Amino acid sequence: MPAQIQESKTQTISPAVAVQPVLIDNAAHKSTNLFSSLWNLRQLIQVMVRRDLAGRFRGSVMGVFWTVINPLGHLILYTFLFSIVLKVRLGTDASVGNFAFYLMAGLLPWQALSEALLRATSVIHENENLVKRVVFPLEILPFVVVLSSMVSAIVAILLLAGAASIFLPTSHLSLVFLPLVIASQLLVVGGIAWWVASISVFLQDIKHSISLALSVWMYATPIVYPASMLPKKLHFMLWVNPMAGIVGDYRRVILQGLPPEWGHFAVYTTFGIVLWFSGYYFFVHTKKSFADVM
Repeated sequence: MPAQIQESKTQTISPAVAVQPVLIDNAAHKSTNLFSSLWNLRQLIQVMVRRDLAGRFRGSVMGVFWTVINPLGHLILYTFLFSIVLKVRLGTDASVGNFAFYLMAGLLPWQALSEALLRATSVIHENENLVKRVVFPLEILPFVVVLSSMVSAIVAILLLAGAASIFLPTSHLSLVFLPLVIASQLLVVGGIAWWVASISVFLQDIKHSISLALSVWMYATPIVYPASMLPKKLHFMLWVNPMAGIVGDYRRVILQGLPPEWGHFAVYTTFGIVLWFSGYYFFVHTKKSFADVM
């Protein structure tokens, strides 16, 4: 028999997301298969993502336009600092406009990852009341914040692709490969989010260290500088850092009219698959102890 979750004013499923009556099939909740479990819970996930997206802009004058305003603000800042002041060049064109396109193609996917992981560190604590609900599938909480962050980024990425198709003289048939890069990024971010969300329950220091770790990771990724600036002895970072390959392939597909670099694609997608499955099963295994430590 399905169990029903009743609405409560005090409940939050991820920041700014309230629970509404949704039927959860016990068989779906108890499934040990990752994809079947998420698929069977798709109705609840869809509701929570929608409520999360609406809730983050509730009371805001600009509303959903902040999805575009925030990246544009960072674009202006980084373009001024790295292109105008430091004279960094991305791509083959040395113009400031070209730098802005290349910067956005790297910054947008990075912001999706950064936002998702920052929120994943606190999503379980923010929904402490749900931890004690036997029938509630806690594993979807980190997944919801990941999907919410990715949806916002995808909207901005599509706007970028539209602008690139107008202003850049490259073939845009390559955009058919964009879903492949997005799917691989979802695997990477989703897997890390499950790891981070679970570990942060037992080790709350991770909430305070995650911002520093993300800053180090960002500057280790060729976002505000070209990969060619890396010394040869550090080129291995382009292979072991999945976001380096992901950012590079967003630029190839959106700006250069090229397919993904298949060698890098295979490596970071493999990273993503490993992180996705290991993160999910680690979370499912450890969530049994959440109530004891909260």
